[in-house]
Amino acid sequence: MAAFAEPGDAGWARFEPVRIDMIAAPLVMQPTEYIRNSWQGREYGADPGLEVAAVHDGLRWAVRVSWTGVSPGGTDFPDALALALPVRGNPVLMLMGAEDAPIHFLRWQANKPGVKSQLATGIGQSTNSGPELDCSARALARDGRWHVVITRVLGSRGDVAPLEAGGKTGIGFAVWRGGNDERGGIKAFSIDWAELVLDA
Repeated sequence: MAAFAEPGDAGWARFEPVRIDMIAAPLVMQPTEYIRNSWQGREYGADPGLEVAAVHDGLRWAVRVSWTGVSPGGTDFPDALALALPVRGNPVLMLMGAEDAPIHFLRWQANKPGVKSQLATGIGQSTNSGPELDCSARALARDGRWHVVITRVLGSRGDVAPLEAGGKTGIGFAVWRGGNDERGGIKAFSIDWAELVLDA
């Protein structure tokens, strides 16, 4: 599994990536009037052509996410990616979950090492520090595309989203283009869950 932690590893060529359609997060979903007003009429959340492939070895899961939109250096905000996984209940991805149906996010940012764990229980209701777990992220910018691999251990405990060999769950994505000042709720996102199957 160590090789698959690298986004440029040739082994990823064995897996046909899945295209994930994305849209701009609607302004009506933004948590404050200031954000809604300041972004009115501005373009954001363009479909980044997201492609996803995943693999596991029974102990650890790796997902490689590729998309168009590498921002130039020196921008005020970083390019970023988040993976969403349901923790329990039947959370609505578009609504960022609920108190009794939280969503676990793993977030990568181009200006920071590793990956951040976050928990969301509704729009504008996400923690800065989510459940602890063994996870990592590595990134490669090439030909105008980001290639990011996020890995984490399988299993579940507490608010860590369950991932089990032989099981399936939903997965969602969000992308921020820092060069377009995108941050917070201003992003491209997958409006509904895609199915993630972890072969036995």
